[in-house]
Amino acid sequence: MSLETIMKLRKTKAVQIGALLVVGAILAGCANSSSAVSMKHGSVSISNLQSTINAITAERIATNTMPQNALTGADLVRAQLRLKIISFLLHRGASEKGIVINPAEVVANHAKIITQIGGEAALPAALANASIAASDLDRYIEDIIIQDSLRAKLVAPTASDQDFSMALQKYVSEIGARENVKLNPRYGVWVAETSDINPVDATNGAVANPAK
Repeated sequence: MSLETIMKLRKTKAVQIGALLVVGAILAGCANSSSAVSMKHGSVSISNLQSTINAITAERIATNTMPQNALTGADLVRAQLRLKIISFLLHRGASEKGIVINPAEVVANHAKIITQIGGEAALPAALANASIAASDLDRYIEDIIIQDSLRAKLVAPTASDQDFSMALQKYVSEIGARENVKLNPRYGVWVAETSDINPVDATNGAVANPAK
């Protein structure tokens, strides 16, 4: 989701605070393990995930901004955890391909974003609208730089965006398989083929699938 997207929808603080309480309950239920996900060369802690969720919700409240079709509750948790896993896998891919991120490039892209959204004062609302925690912004920029750099490594110069998207998905999936991604079962099931998280069945099978 681009930071350049214009804020389209606002909702009440009560709704946003309610979403935070739901998220807090979901994360508190995972206190039996310190990791939201573990991998061969790293992990994402529950506290790290909690920090991101809290920051995003606080941004929404502070700016009275709720993105169109905004994710809340368990959906927001899964989406942010998926982004953290993919970010980790992208950085592993960059290391494998010899891609080195230049800090100056991150700073330049950060400044470009500020210009595009109309100045520093517009950043909090832009972050809230994009569901990006301020503390994760530079990591988000690094991920974009890595994706741009991987294009030359994965496909021919004449390849279409769709071809690159498919090649990137395949490469990230391969890295995920090598990293043996293990999700805390509270969050769902990691699907290596699509680099996605399937939601957990909160009823443990007690509710039958009406389609069957």
